[in-house]
Amino acid sequence: MKLRVCKSLLLLLTLTWSTSAQTAQLSSAGKGNAARQTRPISATYGDTLKMLKTWLESEKNVDLAGLFTMGDARASDLLAACHSTNDKIASAAFFMLRLLGKAESVDCGNSISRKHKRLAFPSGSNFTNVDFNRIEEWLAKKRAEKEYECGDDSEPIEPADSLVYELVLDGSPRSKSILDRLLAIDKACAWENTISDPLEQAQSLIVAAREIGHNMRFEPDTLGSVMRDSAFFLPSEHRKESRVEVIARNKTGDHILLEISYRCGLECGRGYYVVLQKDGNTWQYALITMAWIS
Repeated sequence: MKLRVCKSLLLLLTLTWSTSAQTAQLSSAGKGNAARQTRPISATYGDTLKMLKTWLESEKNVDLAGLFTMGDARASDLLAACHSTNDKIASAAFFMLRLLGKAESVDCGNSISRKHKRLAFPSGSNFTNVDFNRIEEWLAKKRAEKEYECGDDSEPIEPADSLVYELVLDGSPRSKSILDRLLAIDKACAWENTISDPLEQAQSLIVAAREIGHNMRFEPDTLGSVMRDSAFFLPSEHRKESRVEVIARNKTGDHILLEISYRCGLECGRGYYVVLQKDGNTWQYALITMAWIS
């Protein structure tokens, strides 16, 4: 099973994504780099780095599970790994911070943005005006130009499909407008990538997410059936027979990492990493991102 790094138009935004927890500026890149050069490495960093390398080599959920389970205590290690000169290690660390929903993913994303001059966004479904404004300002700039700047899709970039699903889960008028405009750019760039499908279906996905994709309740023996019923991002004809695998829970028990997948033929199927977050007595989708496609 291959970890899919999606090539998407969203990484062409030459701005820094932010969350309400942190809004670091690209203009402070020099100062930030100096601070990172003197940042001490923790006693656990070597072990964390080894776990990242093992997961990258094996691409197995059992190795991903170990990182997720202890991730709450290793956020600083993952942030240090994010500044590695090895792009695969840095991307894996960023991906883990996003899965964990850590504030450190903002600094990590800013580092990747500076290095590749592309947007690397952290996960976060609670959009602020700053978050919306950054995307809308870029969209307005692109609309004023005669042609879209599609860029070189051979460059290593981070997955953007999870941002589309976060906008879907938000479901506000601003999210709907942004999704429509992103779809227009995606079509203009004419790329073959996994982000096109959710963008094309975004408006119907918003309706489905509102109807079945929130306030979930389950016991250990009913989690699978509840997830199949709530998996709005899967084609309806494949939900009932979809496979739900619990990869790991964090140590505090308020986040669960799953893989939800379906097969539609010998060489047809998709798998998604899904993170659930506990909200009182119910569970909500915190992140949905493509894991593999065949």
